[in-house]
Amino acid sequence: MSVYSELIKDFGKVRDYVRDFYIFGFRTREDFDGKSKRTYDNEKRRIESWLSDHIHTSLNGHKKTVSVKIDSSHIFKNPLYQCYKSKSYTDNDIRLHFILMDMLDGNMLTVSEITDRIASDYGMIFDIQIVRIKLREYADEGLIIQKKIGKTMFYAKSELYADTLTEKFSGLADMIKYFSEETPFGAVGSFILDKLNTSNDVFTRKHAYMVHTLDDEILLQVIDAMRRKKIVTLSCISTKKRSAFNVTAVPLKIHSSLQTGRNYIIVYQPTSERLSSVRLDFVKKLKIMDDCADYDKYYGFYEKNKAALWGTSFGFQREFGQTEHIHMELLINEETENFILMRLEREGRGGVVTKISDGKYAYDIDLFDANEALPWIRTFWGRIAAFETTNPFMQQKFDTDIQRLSEMYGGDAE
Repeated sequence: MSVYSELIKDFGKVRDYVRDFYIFGFRTREDFDGKSKRTYDNEKRRIESWLSDHIHTSLNGHKKTVSVKIDSSHIFKNPLYQCYKSKSYTDNDIRLHFILMDMLDGNMLTVSEITDRIASDYGMIFDIQIVRIKLREYADEGLIIQKKIGKTMFYAKSELYADTLTEKFSGLADMIKYFSEETPFGAVGSFILDKLNTSNDVFTRKHAYMVHTLDDEILLQVIDAMRRKKIVTLSCISTKKRSAFNVTAVPLKIHSSLQTGRNYIIVYQPTSERLSSVRLDFVKKLKIMDDCADYDKYYGFYEKNKAALWGTSFGFQREFGQTEHIHMELLINEETENFILMRLEREGRGGVVTKISDGKYAYDIDLFDANEALPWIRTFWGRIAAFETTNPFMQQKFDTDIQRLSEMYGGDAE
């Protein structure tokens, strides 16, 4: 029987549990029927350990429900960063770490010299290849510098430390504090603050989408694939239907919602020859495939077509490139309601605003998926004098909403 440990190997599993508790909440042990009860208990104990100040439990009959409650405006640090600070390690990993940091402090040595000194000074035997791999890993992370002299590679401890930088540059510490609560990758700032033995005590966020920091691990891999112009295979699970699916595509851009903080990967799918989007929180695993020789051409498709996006949808079940038109007429008092015109210009995402007559204006736009604009259009209820769209589903939905509003609030009996 495995012994429970707060440290983790598979971050993906923990991410699912934390997201379920944080977003959905009020879950009981029986709600997680896809997992064993022991797995649920272990993951719950980890979450309670990491987020002890934010766990809320209540009784529903004889069943205990658990949820995570976090008010971003009252805390200075995203508590979900703790999930990234619990990675497991082997005994040899931790021993070798401190030995290397001690041995290379003020010394420049070859991998053979390091391996020999570990045996002679510390009485431990490590395979030279294991030491070499660890040195290369630390060199990539910036903990160690490597310098080739002749044909031999030498290694030394890096002299670049967070505390020396903050002492050298005034205001850098406050910048790190600000960055630590920004998304994405604010966890990096949090790690640096830990090294400085301090924490953010300056900045809070009224609206902070903290849960999306759980996707940073996948997001970093996506950005790396974009930088290297690679094809990727995304292993996804829909949070609503709980169905698994794979997407093999070329990642081009990340779109982030200002309303929800949710991130979307804009991709080009060579098999269907069209652009589409994938929710980042759907992605459980990413596999980098071959180089994409036509990456720049596909990115050009995105640049050409992004003007017809309202959000991230390039349309459904239609030929790619087909747009839908929206025409909306609004009654606006220019003398007292100029802010409405300013909203149309500021929030209209490229739509054209024209004056029909005094007190009456038209808004027109062509979109791949007109239905994405409906929530925004609803904010103008009471001012809309006419509404037409080439999307029949959206037109029917709009007309039905108007009819229901009329019935609820005493419209004409006819």
